[in-house]
Amino acid sequence: MAGRQKRKELLTVLNIRENNKRNLLSQLVGAAELTRNDLAQESKISLMTVKHIVDELIENGVVEERTSEASVGRKPKALSISSRYGNIVCINLTSTDSISYIIYDIRRQLLAQNTLDVQPGIAEYRMLLKSVVAEIREKLKTIPTVTVGVAACVPSAYYEAEDLVNYDLIPAFQDFHIRGFLKEEFGLDNVLVLHDVFAAAKSEYESTVPVPESQFYLYFGHGVGGSMMVQGNAVQGEDLLAGEVGKMLEVDPFTGEFQTLEEIVSVRGILERVHEKVPGIDFEEVLEEYRKGNQEITAVMDKILNTAARVLYNLVWLYNPTRFVVDSCYEEYGRLIKEKAEEFTSRIRREEILITVRIVEAKYDEYHMMRGCFRTAREKWLDLLSSEAPIGTEKGEQSPNGGKVERG
Repeated sequence: MAGRQKRKELLTVLNIRENNKRNLLSQLVGAAELTRNDLAQESKISLMTVKHIVDELIENGVVEERTSEASVGRKPKALSISSRYGNIVCINLTSTDSISYIIYDIRRQLLAQNTLDVQPGIAEYRMLLKSVVAEIREKLKTIPTVTVGVAACVPSAYYEAEDLVNYDLIPAFQDFHIRGFLKEEFGLDNVLVLHDVFAAAKSEYESTVPVPESQFYLYFGHGVGGSMMVQGNAVQGEDLLAGEVGKMLEVDPFTGEFQTLEEIVSVRGILERVHEKVPGIDFEEVLEEYRKGNQEITAVMDKILNTAARVLYNLVWLYNPTRFVVDSCYEEYGRLIKEKAEEFTSRIRREEILITVRIVEAKYDEYHMMRGCFRTAREKWLDLLSSEAPIGTEKGEQSPNGGKVERG
């Protein structure tokens, strides 16, 4: 009993130390330079504890110190993350039409980006992905910092243990181990594969001031998905399937038969219905004609928007979040859903029950899911840096950046 108690106390001490180290690293990543006093005041831990942690980080090459030029009089020692760190690669694998990537530095300054179009076919998609990765690796050779993480967005649930993605939208994902492929190509362990709605929801959540207690993020595009954030964490559920809102069954307002929500309100589903009346029209034209009051378009869109509004209303009752975010790859479509949902909620509101949820449009453009990928990969990297596990020095063992140890 005494041995178990002693071990428990030791683990608690280690956890506190790792947590303190993690907090200090987060502060240093978020600022150009800080002094030991700055770190102690911000983190509310003792100056001696800060000194011990900082000395260790300097010894391991994670943190650098130099004389600060910012102050007058006696120049204190300023601390910053080592200039060799770092960059993070974010790859967007959510579209059937293209693959894009962004390379950020650790403070999310843009270093490089590109988008390449996909030709139809499973083999063609995989060949393009390999070409994109090869292009990224060439770009990284021109960037004088260590790559500390890679994150890829996918358009459906990702099963981490099996390293597989649902392939209902992109057939090329069948039996394709994306994380294993990226780990081998980049030589890193800090490789993440993220459901796109989780990444986008995280970006929206963390950009809100003040950060809400909870947030539900609902996305309407070529697919339909949602993510509930509670105190900074995404609710993923059993088998990581929470958020597959598009798989909910709804009564098709045109046929009266059950269909998945995605088949009714996705861009693809809408165009299939609209093309029965107006062949060849694209989705932006659909939205424009709806705003103009085109009767044929309105007959279709009103039924679709009412379905989306009803689902949103039910999700409000189910989750009761502090904040409800509506997003779409077409900004106008997201705005129409928000307007229809507010109108629907106002029309059937019961006075004796107070609903305080704020329904808002997403803040960011199409890259906000990439920002979510960036944040998640950076957090994972900081977790690795904060770990008390010994850092290997032999080939193949882990370095502080989560990848292979580099040789001079």
